[in-house]
Amino acid sequence: MSLSNVEIIKINGNTWRIEDDFVRFFLLEGQQTALMIDTGVDCPDALEIGKSLTDKPISLINTHGDGDHTSGNGAFEKYYITREDYKNCGMAEKYPNSRPMFVEDKDIINLGSRPLKIYTIPGHTQGSIAILDINGRFIFTGDTISTAIIYMFGDHRSIPNYIASLDRLNYLCGDYDTIYPSHGAPSLGNDCAYKVKMEFMRALAGELPTVDEELFGTPITTHQGEFCGFYLPRKNK
Repeated sequence: MSLSNVEIIKINGNTWRIEDDFVRFFLLEGQQTALMIDTGVDCPDALEIGKSLTDKPISLINTHGDGDHTSGNGAFEKYYITREDYKNCGMAEKYPNSRPMFVEDKDIINLGSRPLKIYTIPGHTQGSIAILDINGRFIFTGDTISTAIIYMFGDHRSIPNYIASLDRLNYLCGDYDTIYPSHGAPSLGNDCAYKVKMEFMRALAGELPTVDEELFGTPITTHQGEFCGFYLPRKNK
């Protein structure tokens, strides 16, 4: 079969990032099983791509339920996600033949000598999670940390929760050396939760350059910092 037009980059001997247009997803292999983190924006054959990289059984986990992270979910019989995003992001309607397996804060998924720890980091969505590769000392943060423009408008976003989650990731930075985000620069240092937090606080204070525009029919304001940017609801003037 012909696979989607993606770029596959090997991070190390058992970890890959898969670039799918403006978003990326990941495959992690353990001694017994493998785990795909998200399935991209235009990649219905994400599972087949994973099978081309490993002969281990592949499970799926979603960092959150936004559509640019779930395009290949339908090929999986089941997948890990939080209850909040399963409900709020309409996953049952989008992927009726795939069964959710709900994850909670501090759950461990072990791929065989490769334990992964789940941290809930609500804000970008109510059910966003980060996935810590404990032994590898790197963390996958979905859309919560990025050098791109981070969506913080619309349903299911929470500014207070987002700030608290950035604080949590910064508090955990002693457990990881590298951040793998889903957008923007492919890898970041462990100080970048703090950098995003500082930019976000500047955006909320009106200290960043702004542009008023519409996105998906919604009036928003783009706040652009030196490290990253944010789409925020437009304030009435």
